[in-house]
Parts: sequence; C-alpha cells; structure tokens
Amino acid sequence: MDLKEIAFNKTNKRHPWEIARVQVVTNLITRNLPTTNKAFVVFDIGSGDIFLIRELSKKFPTAHFFAVDTGYSQEYIEATNKGLQYDGYNIKIFNSLATAEKACLSPVDLVLLLDVIEHVPNDVSFLKELNASSKIIEQTIFLITVPAFQFLFCSHDVFLEHFRRYNNQLLRLNLTKAGLTVIDIGYFFLIPLFLRFIRVVYEKAIPSKKVTGIGNWAGGILWSRFLIWMLLTDFSIADFFRKLKISLPGLSNYVVCKKFV
Repeated sequence: MDLKEIAFNKTNKRHPWEIARVQVVTNLITRNLPTTNKAFVVFDIGSGDIFLIRELSKKFPTAHFFAVDTGYSQEYIEATNKGLQYDGYNIKIFNSLATAEKACLSPVDLVLLLDVIEHVPNDVSFLKELNASSKIIEQTIFLITVPAFQFLFCSHDVFLEHFRRYNNQLLRLNLTKAGLTVIDIGYFFLIPLFLRFIRVVYEKAIPSKKVTGIGNWAGGILWSRFLIWMLLTDFSIADFFRKLKISLPGLSNYVVCKKFV
C-alpha cells in the first residue's frame, strides 16, 4: 500500500488487489530469477507500508530484503526494524538508497520497483541513477510494475500523484534510455482494465471530488476471496496466452530487465 493510502485504512483489511498482486509478483520472480531456492539479495525501492515485502519474505525465506522509501521517518525506521527482527523477518528498512547500499555487503540479485516510477517526474534519470549503483551488477534483475495505458488516467492517479501511465512501447523506450535491456514485458489484470475504463467514462460524465485509494477497503471475507480468485484467474489466463506469444492488455504493466552490457 502506498504510504498516502494508510490514513484511509481504518479497518486494517487488505484490498484483494494487494493480496493478488503478491502472487503475481511471486510468479514473476520465480520464473525470472534462477536463484530463488538459495540466499539472494532484494532491494525493494518505494516499499510503502512493507505489506508486500513481508509476504514475499514468507515465500522466499532465504532472501535478504532491503526496503527503501523516502517517506519513512527515523522513528518509524527504528521501531519497525526492531519489530521485524523480533518477528523473525529478514527485512531491514531505510529511507535512502545510500544507507541501504552501505548496509548491504553483497551485490543485489533483484531490484523491485513496484508501482514506483510513475511517481517520479523524470523516470529515465531516476532509473539511470539506480542502474549506476555500485550494488547493481550485470546479473541483477529488475522487476518493475506500473499502471497501464494513459487513456485510463483518472482522479485515482491524481490522488496518488502519478505523472503518467505506461504501455509496452513507453516502458521499452525509457528503459533503453536508462541503460537497461528488456527480458520480459507484458500486462496483467484484464478485467480491472474494463472496470477502470467504465470509471473514466463515468468521471468525465459526472465529475466527483471524492477520491480515495485502496486503503478504504471494507469488503466482506467471501467477496474479498471471490475477487482474489478472479484476479488470479485473470492473471493465469493472460500468462497462458503469453506462452502462445499473444499479449493481452491489462490494468497494470510489468517488465523484467537487466543492465545493458
């Protein structure tokens, strides 16, 4: 969850999209990172409220996670790191890339940028700077997710302070400019794309000032489970077509890439 949405999370419930996305990210990591059964180092840049990285640490217990978000206060860092250590998580959080790099004693195997670069005014410069890190080597894998298709830009994007939405072509172009080469690219969550399109059309017809994020989710258990099942089935179908070299659109874009050499 984006740090901006935490204030709306009164029920402490997780939106089905968040839960389903954990499985999507797990799938993408497993099929693109050959060392998931061994110890490996992960930098999660823009880690938000660390829900996702907590879940990933359960699925990859041998991994070492370094979570970085400029929104963390020093008090939050100290309290959270103490709690993570007490609970047995192999996670440390930082509020700058520089401090995370100093704490990391080995090269990074995986960089996660999950719904991050759309928040950055100049995404190419940001990626270039990250790619130049001393901890990033030829073998480092980048996994990036972003919101897809600019025609779906709406009040939700404005609320979350997005600068843009992407597609395969824009991602390839900007990653190439940043010195990264694409290994795998595509979309996921087709059904939500149609729902977002309806929302965009509705907003244009009937503008509304009330905008919230996924932090205000209050759905029941059965409804939540159904939506999670729907999203994961949606992803599985898209993945099946991907294997047939057929790319289906989706509400989100993903790309797996490496340093260009």
